[in-house]
Amino acid sequence: MLKTTQIMARLILISIMCMTNILHAHPSKLGGDFELITHKGETFKLSDIEGKVGIIFFGFTHCPDVCPNTLLETQRLIVALEDQSEHMQVLFISVDPKRDTPEKLDSYVTYFNKNIMGLTGSEDDIAKVLKQFNASVKFSGDTNSDIYNVEHTANMFLIDKQGDIGSIILPRTPFAVLEQQVRKLITQ
Repeated sequence: MLKTTQIMARLILISIMCMTNILHAHPSKLGGDFELITHKGETFKLSDIEGKVGIIFFGFTHCPDVCPNTLLETQRLIVALEDQSEHMQVLFISVDPKRDTPEKLDSYVTYFNKNIMGLTGSEDDIAKVLKQFNASVKFSGDTNSDIYNVEHTANMFLIDKQGDIGSIILPRTPFAVLEQQVRKLITQ
């Protein structure tokens, strides 16, 4: 009988394989170019990184666990792929533009790695990008104060060199799978 962890690992791999097949069958359904503001206050379009592999993650700076853990994984990825790091760009898109100013994002993302780009914009701009990636965000608590909760999609979207979604990495996917998927997109 298989252990629970082995079963979960197999289910995750099957899910990734299924999602990758779906995405290759209907690549125009998700993703696409967008325009936001970087943590340095500059305008950024996804098409600006054409020719590189993009790793998109939605999050927010007040996140207690998922976002810091995912950013640590992307930091680990940057180190693991150091010899190929010029061929990829990690993009942390804030789902909380009210609190996540470019200045706040600058100190947050550079804490993890100076090569991670933080992105923000107006609530409408963020909502448009979320819709493009079929991602969601839900606020709870008093959003008129500075203390409220945010739930959001925690997938990583891997963007190929042409700007299309090449793969979706689900939360708790083993690091080896993430690294393998990014390496595959870099060599394509």
